[in-house]
Formats: sequence, structure tokens, C-alpha cells
Amino acid sequence: MPDNQSSTDETSHLFGNRNPPVQVPGWRINLELLKVFGLIMPVAGVVLGFLVSKTVLFCPTCPLDFDTTYIKTLFHFIHTCVWIDNNPGKTPVAILFIIGMVALMLFTVLERERLKRNHAAGETSLKYVATFSKYTWGIRFFSFLVFPMCFVNSPIDPSDPFVDPAHSTWEQLLADKPYRAFVTHYFFYFLWQLACALMAIESGLYHHARGTMPFVRSLTTIKIFLGVTVLVFLYYTLWIVGFLCGFHVFGHTSVDEDGVVHLRQWGYDIMFGYDFLVIVVPILLSVCRAYGLGCKKSEVWVITFSPLKKEEEN
Repeated sequence: MPDNQSSTDETSHLFGNRNPPVQVPGWRINLELLKVFGLIMPVAGVVLGFLVSKTVLFCPTCPLDFDTTYIKTLFHFIHTCVWIDNNPGKTPVAILFIIGMVALMLFTVLERERLKRNHAAGETSLKYVATFSKYTWGIRFFSFLVFPMCFVNSPIDPSDPFVDPAHSTWEQLLADKPYRAFVTHYFFYFLWQLACALMAIESGLYHHARGTMPFVRSLTTIKIFLGVTVLVFLYYTLWIVGFLCGFHVFGHTSVDEDGVVHLRQWGYDIMFGYDFLVIVVPILLSVCRAYGLGCKKSEVWVITFSPLKKEEEN
């Protein structure tokens, strides 16, 4: 319930008139800052993974050779995942990611309850957002829950010779242990990408419907942003699946006979562009909403515990 509403102990009638109603203690929580915390933890994890894996300050036996990883061999450039796939960095990074996933799971559940409460209170503009949340909140919760499996199923070094999906049969691919390991790893990474996209979409729709979107009041602008987010997610997914299944997708990186990598910058643009849309932008918007920058300041909610009111006997 919002912090500006009082809460009383509904069981005080059990003690007669001796004790007046008392305020129920509760936890004050700002959901926007909870989401910010949940999204910042993976960002901090990637940075930590890079430092541990690439600098002798944190790892005397490093830097690790990222050029020999399966991801580098398959995509022809170093994806951010390689910074968190190997020990000694993987262990502390996994801890930060797990903390972030717990925060995002809690946010997902509480955001669902906030949306249900506001809609039940008569905010008819939230009808379609409530429907979207009803069918997607479980997907997001499950995706955040299982995402740490990425660290359990880390990619391993490619076989020698490398089994290239573009020039191999399915029997050869499925018999290749490094290929199977990466597919398992990517599956949980895909769920993370999906959950972030769904969270960004719901957040955009929710705050537009309530008029709390920072600096932006135009529905057209919000639709364009959300549309771009969906299109980039679909393209990014197809881009990776194309590599895994051996079919060409526009924008695929490639290596010519001279060893020159083509479209590598495009690969970086897609990778960092998607992260910008579903992580950086939501963090900035949530900070603005939490402190009332360019919009109405978001409510602080109180989570309370109280026994169920005893029904009076007829």
C-alpha cells in the first residue's frame, strides 16, 4: 500500500476496548530504486569480470586469452559474455548477478501487485497494461530465476578443428561438445534478454498510462521506443540463432581469406545497443521517477504483515 495511507491492526478487536488500534509496522520500499539496483548488479558484474579477466592487478596469471573462446571463434568478435564465462572472474561475478536477479524477481512480483492495486482502484487506463502483465510476469520471474544457469553452463574452448555450423550437418553439430555447451549457455542468456525486453515494455506502458514518464508525454514517441526495442530484440535473437543454425542473416560478421573481420562494428553496435535500450535507459528513467526528475515522483510503498481478520460467526 502507498506510504501516505495509514494501516491499523485489524485484530485489535480481539482484546476488547483495552488497546486502541495500533499502526502495523512495515517495510518502506521504492519499486523504481529496487529495479535500478537489480539492473545495476549485472552491469557491475560485467565490469568486475572484465577487470578480473584482463588485468594482472586482480589475476596474476591473467589476462585470459579471449581470442581462443568459442564465442570469439563463432562470432568473430569478443562478446561481453566472455568477460564473465571464465574463472577466476566467474565466481565473484556470479554472486553479483544472483543478487541482481533476486532484486529483479522481487520487483517483478511487487510491480505486478502495484499494477493490480492501481487498476482495481479505478485507473481504467491501466486495463491493457494489466492484461500484458498478467500474461508476462511469470515469464519474467522464471527467466530471472534461471538466468544464473549461464554460469553453470559456461562455454568451453572450441574443438580442433572447429565445427562450423555453416558447414556442418546437424549430426556433426550435436556430437560437438563445445557446440552443445554454448547452446545451453545461450538459452539462459536468451531468457535474460527476453525478460529485460518484457520489463521495459511493461514499464513504458505503465508509466505512460499514469502520466509518470519522465520528460516524454507523447504516446507516439513511447511507441517508437518500444517498437525499436522489440525489433532489436527480434533481430538480435535471429542474428545469434543464424550463427548457431548455420544460415546467413544480414549483418553477420565474417572473415575473409586475408583474416580481415567484416561487420565487426555492427556486431558491437547490436550488442551494446540492445543493452542500452533494456538496461541503461530503464535505469535512467527509474532514477528520474524515483526522485521526481521531469515527472511526478513515484510513491513509496509499505509492505506490511498482519494476521487475517477473524470472520465473525453468524
